[in-house]
Order: sequence, then C-alpha cells, then structure tokens
Amino acid sequence: MFLDDKCFAGGGRSGPSCQACKRPILPSERQTRVEFQNDPDGSKGLTGDYHLACGRRFESLAHVINMKPWSGS
Repeated sequence: MFLDDKCFAGGGRSGPSCQACKRPILPSERQTRVEFQNDPDGSKGLTGDYHLACGRRFESLAHVINMKPWSGS
C-alpha cells in the first residue's frame, strides 16, 4: 500500500514529516536535519527534517545562505 498523507490524517503515526515532500519519514528511512540560520526554529518552513534524497538540494542551499556571501564578511 502506498503511504500518503491520508493514511495518517487520523493520528495513526507520530514523528517527523519531510519538509520538502511533506510525507512522513518512516523509521526505516534515512533522514537528514537541515538548519537554516535565518529560520532557526523552523517557523518559515525551511529548518527541519528531510528524507535524505529530498534534503540534498536544501543542504546545499542552507550552506550558501548560512555563509552569507553577499554580506562582504
């Protein structure tokens, strides 16, 4: 059975959801935590847990944003 958001609407599973694809991150799946300095608490929807495959591009983006190359320092 394909797992989608409808399967968990009734609170059948607790745990992290991927910030990118919004699907649950199952215990058997590899995950990564991506931290954006401009979103430390995750309120902007950037910092959080991602599936490993989903998070790769966000890790690259966070790396550049966290360096702040435009600030001149």
